Amino acid sequence: MKRLLLSLSLLASPMAALAHGGLTHVMGTVAAISPTEVDVNTTDGKLAKVVTEGSTKWMKGPSSITEAGVHTGDRVVIHAKPVNGKLVAVEVAVGTASH
Repeated sequence: MKRLLLSLSLLASPMAALAHGGLTHVMGTVAAISPTEVDVNTTDGKLAKVVTEGSTKWMKGPSSITEAGVHTGDRVVIHAKPVNGKLVAVEVAVGTASH
């Protein structure tokens, strides 16, 4: 039994690391948005600037949206990759709860 638990824990660890894929998660509310950047007031009280690209996915719940569907004050989770000292958005997920 101990051997089985040890095997399962060793398997779970790499999967958790791969699931995040080296991305940084930025959570908070949109402070400002432009065609090339989303500024987020993070949950820890800082301002994070995240660059967007043509390949950035925009989501609200299970539905795809465009950046026009994101507004100041919206709650977001941005999955971003660090590139040359900047965060570049892979996906911007907008909260579906009303604010």
